[in-house]
Amino acid sequence: MAEELSLVLNKPIEDLIPMMISWNNEELLSTVNTRLSSYKGIQYTDEEISIAKKDKAQLKAFVKALNDERIKIHKTYSAPYEKFKKEVDEVLYAVNEVVAEIDVQVKNYDERTKAKKLEKIKDYFNSAIGEFENLVSYEQIHVPAWLNASTTMKSIQTDIDSLISLIKSSVVAIEALKSPDESTIKAYYFRTLNLSDALVESERLKAEREKIEKMQGEIKVEKKESPVQVPEANSPDIRIIKFQVEGTIEQFKSLKEFLKSNNIKYSAI
Repeated sequence: MAEELSLVLNKPIEDLIPMMISWNNEELLSTVNTRLSSYKGIQYTDEEISIAKKDKAQLKAFVKALNDERIKIHKTYSAPYEKFKKEVDEVLYAVNEVVAEIDVQVKNYDERTKAKKLEKIKDYFNSAIGEFENLVSYEQIHVPAWLNASTTMKSIQTDIDSLISLIKSSVVAIEALKSPDESTIKAYYFRTLNLSDALVESERLKAEREKIEKMQGEIKVEKKESPVQVPEANSPDIRIIKFQVEGTIEQFKSLKEFLKSNNIKYSAI
């Protein structure tokens, strides 16, 4: 088709190139420079403003006449090309209209092919994910390049197998920590599928837990050091209420200050 539709010139392009325009450019430039030299640095008095206006009008008239001639010659020289360009554009427009129609069909085919391939990939993923079925979604591991026609199903299956193997080894690594926060760390890992980030989260939880344990220890020591107060005969009726408090370190500190400032005795359960 490409060989049948080809542009053929009736004459070689070399025979169609117009001759260079020959004119008195050097002579005219020399004459103009000579005349303009008399205007350089010229200062007109108030009485000579009419002369200045006349000089300006003559120079502008010369510029206009020369530029008009350039435009006229440009139109004459470019007319054959403009005609040729218009004729070629008509052919291009007709061809591109058909190309656009074909392109719609090609794109629709590509989309249908990608959709079918995606279903095959998901089917393999669902059959291979095993024990992590409810923990890892296909969207988390999807690679756009898998849908390219050049990417084979065999290579995609290898990629998925490698990812699942990596997930398994990551879970083993998390369990090896024997952390009391194991379930939280695993939940974090399955959200991100990033072992490094999960290990950082593990360290953060460990540090937070140690701070809480340290504060609880300080409360126990404070309880042991506090003397037992024997209520006086006319002292208020004292009640003991046991309860568990859950909160952040800052909230525990605020609670501790509140109890102390209100002279309320407390101890760890």
